[in-house]
Amino acid sequence: MQPVIRVKKLDPNAKLPLRAHATDSGADLFALTRTVLPPRAITHVHTGVCVELPEQTSGVIWGKSSVESKGIKAMAGLVDAPYRGELIVCMYNLNETEFVFEAGQKVAQLVVLPTLYPSFEEAAELSDTTRGSGGFGSTGTR
Repeated sequence: MQPVIRVKKLDPNAKLPLRAHATDSGADLFALTRTVLPPRAITHVHTGVCVELPEQTSGVIWGKSSVESKGIKAMAGLVDAPYRGELIVCMYNLNETEFVFEAGQKVAQLVVLPTLYPSFEEAAELSDTTRGSGGFGSTGTR
């Protein structure tokens, strides 16, 4: 049985997060009001909803390909389980022209993931791996 996430509407026009298909990883988030994104600027898009995530989970606000293919990037957002405020999506318009989200339009998606809460301790050395410290672009150099 899948958990149920309680959602509070802050406005009667807000839409609950919704999966287009039962097996989609993310649930769509919708713009509460018409929101204009100026060119090359960051704008906050209000959803008008708050969520009650289960303990030991986190919500990740992730972009939608249908929106990002138009040059509109959802900035990474992390929702901690105890947070009860509005889900607000930080969007960046990569274009030279404004972009408009109409009220009720899909903006981003909420992905709920299990979360660990490790402690951190300093170490003089870390264990060896075959990857080692290979980072940006390291797999294309061999």
